Amino acid sequence: MKLTVDNFGIIKKAEVQIGGLTVITGENDTGKSTVGKILFSLVKAFARYREDLEESKEVTILSYLEEIYFAVRRAVNITHEIEVRDFFQPRRLQNQIRLEYRMAKDEALYVLDNARSKGIEISNELYSLVEYNFTKIEYVLNEPEDKKGAINRAIKKAFYSEFKNEILQKGGDVQNAATISIKDGASDIIDISLNRDGSIRYQANEDLGFSDATYVDSPAIIQFNNMVRTSKTLFDDTSSNRLSVPLHLKDLSSKLSDSMYGFFEFEMFLDDSEMAVLSKKINGLLDGSVDYDVDKKDFVFNRDGISISSTNIASGIKAIGMLDLLIKGGNTKKNSLLLLDEPEVNLHPKWQVVYCEIVTALVSCGVDLIVTTHSPYIVHALKEFSVKKRIKHQFYLAHKKDGVKFSEFSDISENISYAIDLLAAPMHELNKKSVDDVFSESNFDDME
Repeated sequence: MKLTVDNFGIIKKAEVQIGGLTVITGENDTGKSTVGKILFSLVKAFARYREDLEESKEVTILSYLEEIYFAVRRAVNITHEIEVRDFFQPRRLQNQIRLEYRMAKDEALYVLDNARSKGIEISNELYSLVEYNFTKIEYVLNEPEDKKGAINRAIKKAFYSEFKNEILQKGGDVQNAATISIKDGASDIIDISLNRDGSIRYQANEDLGFSDATYVDSPAIIQFNNMVRTSKTLFDDTSSNRLSVPLHLKDLSSKLSDSMYGFFEFEMFLDDSEMAVLSKKINGLLDGSVDYDVDKKDFVFNRDGISISSTNIASGIKAIGMLDLLIKGGNTKKNSLLLLDEPEVNLHPKWQVVYCEIVTALVSCGVDLIVTTHSPYIVHALKEFSVKKRIKHQFYLAHKKDGVKFSEFSDISENISYAIDLLAAPMHELNKKSVDDVFSESNFDDME
């Protein structure tokens, strides 16, 4: 599967193959993380658009039921007529309509007839309003789904949650729309254009084919999990003044907590699967395990009968422990997409290499994986393990040309040495400067 991105944020042009292991490296501010967030947003948009369709219908139906309720309330003293009040309560009636529309409509008319038989004046206009609104509700229930519109809305919300309004390139004479296209072999899958007037042009023949996507960045999520889980996301609500977090953080928080249910632990006792073996290797490496303590409502590190709270867990243990939590929660299944953003930030070079071995093992188990990094250790180790395990892999360098503020991606799969040299260059320059300083001081001493 090939992703092509043009004029999106800092990226001028990028063509990236997705499948197996994809590694994107380069300096800061070159758009490495952008590719992962684009894919995450698209997978989530396709997963959530049906919910958006249902939500749109529910909102419309509720508005019709509220109109009925207020009309009934004006005609009937609902303080005394409890049966009428309870039946026409909008959300209760909406639940009944979900179960059986025809029965709900017949009962609505029966309740009005029963009220009239008690001497309550029920006008013909009220009957007509009830019947007319139920007819409109029936139309909403049966109307064809606006799949394209729902996907457009879901994509827009997902992108806003991850990028806010920082999608289109800014500055200079840039006028082009941001475009995203995805092809699977000869087949066009998705073609999206995000225009400067805020509109989205969308065309798709299929969805991406991933069952789910998980975006992993800072291990600090382990420590602040409860706060993130109770926050809203901009995907859910763009108008609230409440604390909001990007969709990927809320999604990751929920998945890490899934480990508390023990789904995967049950499988581990039944089957010595690849994932079970990998989880045991991670626990062996850490000489313990990161778990969710239901009583403490906190992640803890358990080692030798001692439990350490999330606040005091080393960042490196958190980073590797997150992979184990995702495995135990059943969130590293085949046909899923896992996106790891700069994992080296909290890892010693030795553990960076170990981390890469875990990553390539996940790919061997059928997980498609994207890693963004600016660590020469990560790049080198991922290449070595990919070749050793014979997994599909591709490497890209995100870079800016001299004097250009937007980045482009180059395929370096056949020769990663250029990227490694580029990433290690500051250290080489520092070493050279140190040597030059030594000779300079030595010459100065000789002169004295």
